[in-house]
Amino acid sequence: MQAMAAILGAVRKDKILSYLRDHSSATVVELSELCEVSEVTIRQDLNQLAGEGLLVRTRGGAVLSSRANSEFTFATRAAINAEAKQKIGELAATFVQSGDSVIVDSSTTALYVVRALAQRYDLEDVTVITNGMNTALELANRLEINTFVTGGHLHMNGASLSGSFAWDMVGKIYATVGFFGTRGITVEHGLTEVNMQEAAVKQKMLDRCQEIIIVADGSKFGQVALTPFAPVDRAHRIITDETAPEHAILRLKAMGIDVITA
Repeated sequence: MQAMAAILGAVRKDKILSYLRDHSSATVVELSELCEVSEVTIRQDLNQLAGEGLLVRTRGGAVLSSRANSEFTFATRAAINAEAKQKIGELAATFVQSGDSVIVDSSTTALYVVRALAQRYDLEDVTVITNGMNTALELANRLEINTFVTGGHLHMNGASLSGSFAWDMVGKIYATVGFFGTRGITVEHGLTEVNMQEAAVKQKMLDRCQEIIIVADGSKFGQVALTPFAPVDRAHRIITDETAPEHAILRLKAMGIDVITA
């Protein structure tokens, strides 16, 4: 019962943050109706989210905080720009061939790559290594795809594993190709992440890949997150969508990076 309550609470908080992202502010009454729970429960949720710095409490409601976009839970972030991520994932999955070993990070865009891979019934003898819990679950019904999950410390918001256990696992393998999401892409600042531990795992994974493919929708271009995990020219290929700014694409192509629009 406690586990189920925790899951329902996380889903409810996703709804609250998603609503605030769309409307900037909300009242307790509005959120109570949205989530179909009592106003007392909503007040408790708002107080917890405020304690985490994700929103600011107001009289009778809340407003979104400045850091909330970078700290949305995985389910909420996966739903943002979902159509673009699906197209990117479907195109990215075409670069996997039978016999490949594939590293996939725990990003939401990489999740869509794995979803597309799960539909590739033409593939044989493929191995996937990931530090994303949700990513691994996407392959639960594809028993013929060998799926390995790194160990490590579980970061709840990202449903990702990091730390020395993850590094040890990654250090024991080589991959044909790796797919990585990013929170920001600029030529000057490179590829950046909001979580330092996640960035450290990405760095280890990049070192084990023969080919590095960055998957990122257009909203990530020009953004700079907390910590870098690679210079942009580490990428052999970047797969994005039609909203990516043309001037940024041209600069990347001038550096010899293959940029493809889904």
